[in-house]
Amino acid sequence: MLKSEFPVRKIREGSTSLFVPNVEFPPGASVFFNPKMEFDRDLGVLILNSIEKMKDLYICEPLTGCGARGIRYANELKNVNECVINDVNPEASKLAEKNVRLNKLQEKVSVYNLDANFLILKLLHENERKFNVIDLDPSGSPIYYVNSVARAIKNNGLVAFTATDTAPLAGINPLTCLRRYGIESYKTDFFKELGLRILITSAVLSFSKWSFFLKSLLSYASEHYLRVFASVKKGKSIASKTIKENLGYVNYCPECLWRSVDVNPITECEFCEKKTKIIGRVWVGQIEDLGFIRFCEEELSRIGWLKTGNRIKKLLHLLKNEPFPFYYDVHKVCQKHGLRIPNFKILQEKLRENGYKAERTHFSNVGIKTDAPLKDLIKVISGCY
Repeated sequence: MLKSEFPVRKIREGSTSLFVPNVEFPPGASVFFNPKMEFDRDLGVLILNSIEKMKDLYICEPLTGCGARGIRYANELKNVNECVINDVNPEASKLAEKNVRLNKLQEKVSVYNLDANFLILKLLHENERKFNVIDLDPSGSPIYYVNSVARAIKNNGLVAFTATDTAPLAGINPLTCLRRYGIESYKTDFFKELGLRILITSAVLSFSKWSFFLKSLLSYASEHYLRVFASVKKGKSIASKTIKENLGYVNYCPECLWRSVDVNPITECEFCEKKTKIIGRVWVGQIEDLGFIRFCEEELSRIGWLKTGNRIKKLLHLLKNEPFPFYYDVHKVCQKHGLRIPNFKILQEKLRENGYKAERTHFSNVGIKTDAPLKDLIKVISGCY
């Protein structure tokens, strides 16, 4: 029984009923539940329902809080056989058990109260079978659990992970990022995308140690967190080939905002000839699978119970426009070079008229992705007035 001083309230997310802490997150909450993450939980349901080839899913959510994500998976996915949810906080696991009973999922959902890494490896050893899906949603970094996940995920399975430690990844605490993720970050004007790519880099390298090729299907940044959904495929050769072809250096000039992606470091800025900041090696390949995103869009048109469906639709549309790294913050480019801020629609049109790609990005509402060199971008902005 839950402690009397731990009040709960009943809510509904998707097609699932949940008891959640009757306090605002995070102050005062002894059990983790963030109502703002309903969007992400909705998206998770959509994504797993979009993978038609995955049948009889054996799912693990080892950091479940009150169980919202894992219970929604068990209740709202088409092909779930069994779902394991766990939280090291005994009050959280008790509330998760209550939510399992509320949704009458006792035959499908098992609840544990263990350390997450211990749980994953314990079940792997005892059951002698691996999970199809493992979803890591920690408060902080997922990196502490990645090796356990790599050992317990099935070939052709799916992993999802969230990072809320955005300060190190965004370059505010670069040495923490180096210690945690193996790459020294730097504060750039495209910091959200850089942080996401550092996160993917670290995960790819960790999985490659276990001879797994990790392919990002859908990755994004939202509010206080970064999120990655990725497929996992066994194979030493494809893992090595992926690393060789998709890791590179980000060469960045904080003086003029010039940047380039290259297989080699570039120490001098090609625009202002100042010394560059070299970040890497970082994942510079695709972070979105356009075919998979189209499957998600088709599935979204069939699902009517997702409250955040319109927001998901907008995100999916923007994610299809992330063909290459990195975006420019147009406001900062204008500020740095003494330019007036242009109309974005006109800027896109003029860049395309000059033979360049130009797309809006989900990373920033003042960002644009273009393959135009900085000098040409400045020239085009100047001609927008």
